[in-house]
Amino acid sequence: MATYNGEEYLQEQIDSILAQSYPVYELIIQDDCSTDGTTDIVRRYKEKYPFVKLFVNERNLGYNENFRLAALHATGDFVALSDQDDIWFPQKLERQVAAIGDADICFSNTLDGETLDKHPKLMDHRCFFEGTILCNQVSGHTMLCRRAFIQNADCWFGSDIFYDQSLTLHALMGGGLVKLSEPLNLHRRLACSVTHYALHAVTWQPYVYGWTAYRRWQSFPAYRHLHTYIYDKTLGTSHQVVNRMCQLMLRRDLLSLLRLCWLCMKHREKTYFTKPTPGIMGMIRGFFYPLQVAYEWQRRMDYDKRTKHNNKDSFNE
Repeated sequence: MATYNGEEYLQEQIDSILAQSYPVYELIIQDDCSTDGTTDIVRRYKEKYPFVKLFVNERNLGYNENFRLAALHATGDFVALSDQDDIWFPQKLERQVAAIGDADICFSNTLDGETLDKHPKLMDHRCFFEGTILCNQVSGHTMLCRRAFIQNADCWFGSDIFYDQSLTLHALMGGGLVKLSEPLNLHRRLACSVTHYALHAVTWQPYVYGWTAYRRWQSFPAYRHLHTYIYDKTLGTSHQVVNRMCQLMLRRDLLSLLRLCWLCMKHREKTYFTKPTPGIMGMIRGFFYPLQVAYEWQRRMDYDKRTKHNNKDSFNE
């Protein structure tokens, strides 16, 4: 578990982990310099449960690096990732351990909302290689990973790429992923979370501002590295569409962008974040999907800058 100023909901999440039907071998909590009572809450649990382990960073590192460090402390065969404010359902670990088989990651659907009694929305997570090179499709808080996989340094791209997108891409190129359709946790959607901000409803904006956002996205060094890496890894493999998409994303001419848009429309069942709308509207949205992704990315970057400007260097994903 990665924590940062999470005292409000932390106890409820820890209690849900301790209540798992599958025995918890160790609960590792990596704190990113919280200034509230987060570490005091964890220390109270440490006194009662010896398998609870607390590690506190010397300086604020952000959630990507915080999760990576937490995973490195694990000694069990499997590692489940946890946000600080969710609620795990009692059979989460039991279901995932039984289902993972030889895969690198087992993930599940979730319920998404503020509380269980406010009719949370079922989130049907999709996982296709074609879509994951554009944006993350599998949330980290749903993941159970093999320890050998998650502790492999090559599976982490760095602080500028979402850690769960990095893990998903490497699993897609490695041992694969297994999905459980049943929701196994409540993902608490809060106003202060970066996904709450990024997923706030937009309508026409990506079609107008997405063009400039896409150029900015292309120039971002971390994404150029990511798409170059995936392009090289998929050369001569069965992932021809992924390879072609990465090739087009590395080019800056208008024709390459239009070809990328056409590929996204043609393969919209795999590229689009959710199941695409049927008919003409689905084709239009599929075509402009790279602009939508770039626009949402720019909103996250702008939010990140404002957050850091206010001396809040970490936030919940």
